[in-house]
Parts: sequence; structure tokens; C-alpha cells
Amino acid sequence: MPFLPFNFHSKKRFGQNFLTDKNILDKILKSVSASKDDVVLEIGPGEGILTKELLSQVRKVIAVELDKHLYGYLKKDLGDFGNIELINSDILEFNLEGFLKKINVKDKIKLVGNIPYNITTPILEYVFSNIDLIDSVYIMVQKEFALRLVARPNTKDYSSISCFMQFHMEPKLLFTVRKTCFSPKPKVDSCFIRLLPRQLKLKPKDNDLLFKVIRNAFNQRRKNILNSLSTLLDKDEVAGILAKLHLNSNLRAENLSLEDYIRISNAFFDCNSFAHPVL
Repeated sequence: MPFLPFNFHSKKRFGQNFLTDKNILDKILKSVSASKDDVVLEIGPGEGILTKELLSQVRKVIAVELDKHLYGYLKKDLGDFGNIELINSDILEFNLEGFLKKINVKDKIKLVGNIPYNITTPILEYVFSNIDLIDSVYIMVQKEFALRLVARPNTKDYSSISCFMQFHMEPKLLFTVRKTCFSPKPKVDSCFIRLLPRQLKLKPKDNDLLFKVIRNAFNQRRKNILNSLSTLLDKDEVAGILAKLHLNSNLRAENLSLEDYIRISNAFFDCNSFAHPVL
């Protein structure tokens, strides 16, 4: 594996941890399974080891690097490749739709990245906001966070972020990566995960209301759902809704599936005494 350029020192504020294990690189490439027709958005290409491999396999790589020193290095190192668009920008401020139109890319893209752990949630929100442009997502995240993303009801890792993720995507944990595979070494192990856009059979009548119901339930997860959801609606009405949906009022937040939360939020939406719009 190549060494970091020009005695480069990683910047903690950017959450930089660079992959140094060739075996893991090979596993990432195998998982992504890129083809010559693919356009790939790479978040944080770093020193470009994954970027170079992708450039030899796909139609185009759009590499977005925030660090201006790494950007300068990559511009020189990858200058011979004709199928790269190298952008010096914060991914959270990058207008993906506008850029794809600018370079005349009409197909959905793949997103790949060893993303900074300190902004994992904002990056996921960025993905969700651009979901219509994305075919699939392959990213490295902290192991603990990955377990929460894929968690199912009635497990200790199941949380509001599990519901939020599974509302938008079908997450799959592909493999675990030890912290010794990075430089500098992070404090925890990581997981490489795949996210595929999903279409729910049961749809919420109001997305904001759905997420408000979920947040209220998990913010008071020691309470049963009758009590935790009574902060949104009169307790007797909540009890009536739960009974109508055949949900035990003594269940707790972690016992309800995403579908259960959608059914509850839709019943709240239809309740005449519920205040609209949801703020």
C-alpha cells in the first residue's frame, strides 16, 4: 500500500483515518462490484488507493476531498486518468444533482467512501436527500454505529436511528474491519456496509409525524408506549389507537417494528384532535 504523501499528517478535525490493509481494499472492491458503465461518487478519497482501483474499472469517478493538501496531491497523482472529476469541497455542501447535470450523467450512481466518523449522521442525511440519484451506497462506519443501523426490533442495538435508516434504505453489514487496518489507528473497529434504496409497502401519511412518533418513543424508551406517546396525544386516545391496531400498550419502543410506527403515526394523522401541521 502507498504511503501518505509529503510527510502528510492526518487532521483530527477532518476525522482522517487512512486504510493501510491491501486485503481490506480487495474486499471493498469485490463488494462494490463496479462495472465499466458505473459512475461512482467517492467521499474522501484520501491518498487515492481506492480511487485508482475504481478508475480502472468504471466509466467515471467523482472524488470529493475536503483537505486542500490531499486534493493537491491527488490532482498531480491522478492527472493521467481521463475519467476522474476531482472536487475540493465539503461533501455536505456539494450539489450532486447540479454536478451530474453539468457533466451529463443521467444514470443513477454508486456512492463509496471511508467516511469521517464524526459526521456519519449528516452524511447519511445527505445520502437520503439525494436518494433519487443513487443506485447503491458502500461506506465504512464505526462498528457500533453499523450494528445500530441494521438492528431489528427486540434487540439491544435497535433504536430510532435503526428506524430512520430502514425507512430510507435496506442496510446490510458486509464485513468488519479491525482498527489496526488504519493509520492513524482509530479507537474502535469499523464495518463496511451496503445501503440499497427501498420502497416501503406501507407508507406514512406524514413523514415528519412518523419520525416525531419514533423519537418520542425512543427518547423515553424505559416507559411503555402508552406513556411515551401520550406526550403527543391524549392518553385515552393513544390507548384507543393502540387497541385498534392490536398493539399491547405495555410494549416499549424497542418492541415495535418500523411498520408498527407507520401504522401508529397514520392513526395519529387521522385523529381529529391531533394538531397539524407537525412542527
